[in-house]
Amino acid sequence: MQISPSIEEAAASLGSGQVNTFFRITVPMMMTGIISGAILSWITMLSELSTSILLYNVRTRTMTVAIYTEVIRGNYGIAAALSTILTLFTVVSLLIFMKVTNSDEITM
Repeated sequence: MQISPSIEEAAASLGSGQVNTFFRITVPMMMTGIISGAILSWITMLSELSTSILLYNVRTRTMTVAIYTEVIRGNYGIAAALSTILTLFTVVSLLIFMKVTNSDEITM
């Protein structure tokens, strides 16, 4: 909705078809928003315990379930190591998000 219709009209006046205009003009303009939304969803998914419990089965063990299990067992060292790995994944994901959106500051 934020993309001006005049951009697509200009492409049409230069002889570009609707499909070509969509893929060569509209999609590239939307791509940073799509990637940013995907990265933010990934960050939320990484740290969501309730979702991780739903994904947990005999063959797979999610990171948040593993941390929770190790804390319950009293293995705080292993839980801390896993938490550090999860934190690093989250920070790297945020840095990628900031790079994609060309953002220099963190705001709430």
